[in-house]
Amino acid sequence: MTFRHNFIYYDEVDSTNTRAAELVLKHPLPAGSVVYAGKQTAGSGLGENKWLSEPDMNITASVVLYPAFLPAEEQFKLTMVMSVSICKMLESLDSMLKPQIKWPNDIYLNNRKVAGMLIKNNVSGNNISQTIAGIGLNVNQTVFDERAPLAISLTMITGRKYDIGDLLTKWHAELGKTYDLLLSGEVNKLEQDYLSRFYRLNQWANYIINDEKLRAKITGIGAYGMLQLKGDDGREFSCGLKEVVFEVWDKE
Repeated sequence: MTFRHNFIYYDEVDSTNTRAAELVLKHPLPAGSVVYAGKQTAGSGLGENKWLSEPDMNITASVVLYPAFLPAEEQFKLTMVMSVSICKMLESLDSMLKPQIKWPNDIYLNNRKVAGMLIKNNVSGNNISQTIAGIGLNVNQTVFDERAPLAISLTMITGRKYDIGDLLTKWHAELGKTYDLLLSGEVNKLEQDYLSRFYRLNQWANYIINDEKLRAKITGIGAYGMLQLKGDDGREFSCGLKEVVFEVWDKE
């Protein structure tokens, strides 16, 4: 679907997710509305993680959606939509960019983190009534805080500077097309687009699963977005967020 181009810019906010939620409470925003900022003072990642970004160097934005057709138990499909849309935007910029989706909510380039997302859903009855999905995409920044040792930006990879507004518009267009797969019931296509870019899929690597170090490979995504893995000893695992750690013992 083509979202209405309703972009709301702030020089500085605590968090674009928080500001978007405040705006929606005052007056419903059209589906696809984007709140973005030059600077975030309290950007958040998953759990207690913080999103660190230099002012005016990167994309810090949130989009408002109303997926009332989607059962709450299928909310991970929204993570798929967001992930695929970011990847497709990046792929459109340069053939050298090969983004991968690192479960559950990061985008990697060259085995390093270029983007992350934080999705908040409101539920009414059995379905999701409202979604505010925030993204952080490292664009022109070249020096990162030591608390983000795996961070990388587009400029660090390509050597080019990018217009933030142009990238935001490109991503917004890809989001509309990817969201339409979910809206029209083309879930198999969405899952194919998602898994074809999945980080470490069917590759042996080191993990900590339920506090046990072992070698395993990711075999797919299960119900509720659970990560499916198979150990080299034949055991199979279905893991939630706090049950698996991606180790980097390998030289990736």
